[in-house]
Amino acid sequence: MGKRIAFYREKRGLSQYQLARQVKCSLIYIRKVEGDCVAVRIPISGIWSVKKLDFLFAIAEALQMDVIAFFKPMTEENFQKYRKDH
Repeated sequence: MGKRIAFYREKRGLSQYQLARQVKCSLIYIRKVEGDCVAVRIPISGIWSVKKLDFLFAIAEALQMDVIAFFKPMTEENFQKYRKDH
């Protein structure tokens, strides 16, 4: 997931710092997100963390991408297909 976020961030020409400002978080957190999985499974309940999913949607909005793009292969075709600024 993190690699996909980095891929689309770079396609948009944004630095990690610029993305962090847009989604109102720290640069350190963006670096961590791009290096790790964004959605974490909660061991007891087995559901995805709402906070992490909300953050994923905020990143998708900042990158003007449909969130489904983060679950697809990182290709130019998918970048064009799931961008929201057409």
